[in-house]
Amino acid sequence: MEIAQKLKAALSTINGTLAQLKTDLADTNGQIGSINARIAEFKAMPISLGDYSLYLKACINRCAKEHIDHLEFELFRNAPSLGSTPKNKEPFSRFDFENGTAMFPNGMFGGDALSIQAVCFFFGDQIYESFLKHAQGKFGNRWGNEEFPSVEERFKIIADLEAQREELEQKRLQLEAQIDEISGMLSS
Repeated sequence: MEIAQKLKAALSTINGTLAQLKTDLADTNGQIGSINARIAEFKAMPISLGDYSLYLKACINRCAKEHIDHLEFELFRNAPSLGSTPKNKEPFSRFDFENGTAMFPNGMFGGDALSIQAVCFFFGDQIYESFLKHAQGKFGNRWGNEEFPSVEERFKIIADLEAQREELEQKRLQLEAQIDEISGMLSS
């Protein structure tokens, strides 16, 4: 009888521990869900004209970089079978300084038509400044969204939330491992 009571007490303790671990797991999952909801909320907020202009500037810079990368390829392309020699290896006699022939590499301005990458490369700052000036003057007051955190603030908040979520996900893995271990011992 005494052994049965000890076994019942041990099983009660184990089941209580298992129940507490499952409660902790549910709480942890709830916290992760709350963090995910907050992250989604910050990502769903609209941005201000100032933040939009930062994205525009980044887009202009990306397009300009694509163009200079293309120009670098064209200037240094070495394909003798296509009659192409890198510009820095061409002899002086190939350049007609009076008429400007052979000066522009293929795609200097985008090809047959002016490309957005070429425009951003050559006139990126002017495009940005002109847009900002006209946007602020024409519809800056209507843009709104100044009541929301800036994009920079959101990145910091989201990074903090993601770090918290990572800790909770590690805790969840530990809880799941403990639950699996105890459940496995009970079933054997």
